[in-house]
Amino acid sequence: MKAIELTQYGGFDSLRVIDAQKPKPSANEVLIEVKAAGVNFAELELTKGRYKIPKTLPFIMGFEASGVVVEVGSKVQGVRVGDRVTSPVSSGGYAEYATADANAVIPIPPGISFAEATTIPVQGVSAYCLLKYGANLKPNSSVLIQAAAGGVGLYLVQLAKIFGVDKVIAVASSKEKLDLVRSLGAHLAIDYADPSWPYKVREATQGNGVDVVLEAASGEVGRESLKLAAPFGQIVMFGAKNIHDTLPPETIQQLIYNNQTLRGFNLPSVPRQKIAECVPALLELIAQKKIRLFANSSYPLVEARAAFHALEGRKTIGKVVLIPGQMR
Repeated sequence: MKAIELTQYGGFDSLRVIDAQKPKPSANEVLIEVKAAGVNFAELELTKGRYKIPKTLPFIMGFEASGVVVEVGSKVQGVRVGDRVTSPVSSGGYAEYATADANAVIPIPPGISFAEATTIPVQGVSAYCLLKYGANLKPNSSVLIQAAAGGVGLYLVQLAKIFGVDKVIAVASSKEKLDLVRSLGAHLAIDYADPSWPYKVREATQGNGVDVVLEAASGEVGRESLKLAAPFGQIVMFGAKNIHDTLPPETIQQLIYNNQTLRGFNLPSVPRQKIAECVPALLELIAQKKIRLFANSSYPLVEARAAFHALEGRKTIGKVVLIPGQMR
């Protein structure tokens, strides 16, 4: 089978197309014929050695994939050959076939494409769990969402409304992205390239700041976001970009003086039972068309480098996917 292997931590130029053996599922796993593999920003950081996973180089890339179950392990129950599924994968999703823990497999709702389904296991579940367990949202509150047109951000904008947030403030780049998040329910959409964007956030909150800051941008934009938290407000930091960031002393002082709460969120650290509690509710919202899925940027599997280049250049909206067998 064709697969994409990372040979060294030298950026996405270290990716190469290889011919690999089809993986064999263990007793508790299923084998998926991959129809679409999701590309994540964390994987971009992984190619640079900035987001480590417990694998020895070289290895096949890919955190999750969608496709059709073609084989099940001897102890698997509840998943059958022929099922359309999406899942975190154990053998690497950037391949024509991948194995997955049968207990982590998510059925694809009717009417959802394989590409759209790749948004569910990481971005969708992350956003739902973040809001349910990490943000402690309250009715009639305000929330600031950075990277609002990204994979997680688009879910957050929509779910925040569903969770009862009164004022959703979305920060993104480009007119196309801002128009999109407005159409999904953001009360205010701001371009972070505008130097006055923090002022616009404060103006929209009558100078009080926002009750919840969902911060994934890092760098200067991230630091400005932290300053916009209201007294007794919450700041939730998540995403691969924040792993290596540091907080300046004035931010620590701000947290103390304003009685603010700073939290981190990482989906892999959430207990499996808590994740399992979120998945049915998320799938129901998707099946009812209360959440729109975005996976409009697709590349052939063998053009993984081009997909990463587009992702790094912020040229994409929503999920970026790799399609085995697709030709340009």
